[in-house]
Amino acid sequence: MPTRNGVGTPLVGRNAELALLSNTMDDAAKGSGRSVFIVGEGGIGKTRLATAAAERAAKKGWSVAVGRAYPVETGVPYALFSDALLPLVSKLEPATLSLLTRGGASEFGYVFPHLSAPGGGERASVGADPSEIKARLLWNFTQFLGRLSAKQPLFIVLENLQWADASSLELFHFIARQIAEHKIVLLGTYNEAERDFNPVLRSSEQSLLRLGVLTVQRLTPLSQPEVEALVHQMFGGDAGATKHFSALLYDWTRGNPFFIEETLKSLVDSGAISQRDGRWTGWEMEAIQLPSTVRDVVKARIDRLSADARTVANLTAAIGTRAAHDTLAKVSGLSEVAIIAALDELIAQRVLHETGDVNSIRYDFTHPLLQQVLYSELGQAKARRLHAMIA
Repeated sequence: MPTRNGVGTPLVGRNAELALLSNTMDDAAKGSGRSVFIVGEGGIGKTRLATAAAERAAKKGWSVAVGRAYPVETGVPYALFSDALLPLVSKLEPATLSLLTRGGASEFGYVFPHLSAPGGGERASVGADPSEIKARLLWNFTQFLGRLSAKQPLFIVLENLQWADASSLELFHFIARQIAEHKIVLLGTYNEAERDFNPVLRSSEQSLLRLGVLTVQRLTPLSQPEVEALVHQMFGGDAGATKHFSALLYDWTRGNPFFIEETLKSLVDSGAISQRDGRWTGWEMEAIQLPSTVRDVVKARIDRLSADARTVANLTAAIGTRAAHDTLAKVSGLSEVAIIAALDELIAQRVLHETGDVNSIRYDFTHPLLQQVLYSELGQAKARRLHAMIA
């Protein structure tokens, strides 16, 4: 039950995705491991789904390891796997660790540099052939995971692959090719709007798909009925009483779970939605204020745009909705090549989407929140100037 100290958000609209992951676990438990990517826009619920799957794995008696990549650590080799597996490895007895890493003790320190090499071994010599060292590391680390999973099935979650270092992605690719006969599920998540910023991630995904050893599950926004179900599950009461509010919330968030959760938290914390005599009230509102947490996320997304893309986005925000291609080209002052590149970037970053046909191309924001934040960032003087140019 929600309180003013926080709103607990149930997992809604992800039954098919959870079924896929459960089936993947069932196959892996029989010795047929597989890799899965969960992808989608920011706030779409990738972490929530991965967490739910990891919880299911733990309840089934699996060993679960969770690691995350961070944008400031892209230069740290194998940081993603170290982050995920160090807690698990640190709990192993030295004798067990030595047995599981037999033949690969000298390379183990490259993934876990803060651990002494198992069995007292030293790292590979500095003068050794780097390509040979890497080949041994990839193979021996994969063998280590295979031996570990033979004792207990292994569920590895690796989040934010768009920020992963190249060595971690190379290791992911190698392991994914080798786990078909092991009790291992390798689950990765990434923000699809940022995938192409990491060419190693893009090429790794394409390669694994060609090899047939990877499943990619794209998450889509919640539908309006799913948002209604979410609100009803969280607050209870008469579904009819919250129907208008749920429709407003859906229009406001376009079904993005993070936007939904943060908006509901803000409304509860501010008292706009409150509990009286055992039931929740306040559903009659006609407008919703933008929470600072959502504004920060949206602003960070906008700030990553190139100068030309930001110019076109600002102009589209001033137009308001369904901006015509010809209008953007005429008013922006950009060359035809530049405006096409800017629009391609905005579409790739899920800021705008294209509608209409070849004779009447128009662009609209994927979320009304994007338009609101962009417009508020313009300031009154710039907004007036853009409106004058459009007129």
